[in-house]
Amino acid sequence: MYYKLYPRLVNFPKSEKHALCQQIKTIIVELMKNISLGNSVKSKRITYLQEADGCLQVLKILLKLSCRQKYISKGYHRDIDIELTEINKMLSAFIKSSKYKKKDQPVCAGE
Repeated sequence: MYYKLYPRLVNFPKSEKHALCQQIKTIIVELMKNISLGNSVKSKRITYLQEADGCLQVLKILLKLSCRQKYISKGYHRDIDIELTEINKMLSAFIKSSKYKKKDQPVCAGE
């Protein structure tokens, strides 16, 4: 996702380079970080995945704003939005699965 969005950010106006562009870059990195941590840190998996979901929602808003300001085309926005929706579906399923597994874990004596 980062490599798909990053080249488009260079076309944003100079006034947005350090505002909207930077926010988009930061959110993409946070999204990837939280997905990675959610996959590796089992004790906080749900927390990280929920953070990733929040980042994804913010990214969708920032990209919609970019489209409305005509910094990106409607077609490009539609394509990216479809990809982000697919990522959102996968994240939601992963969160649901993780919650289900957490409920079914046996409690060990002494914990």
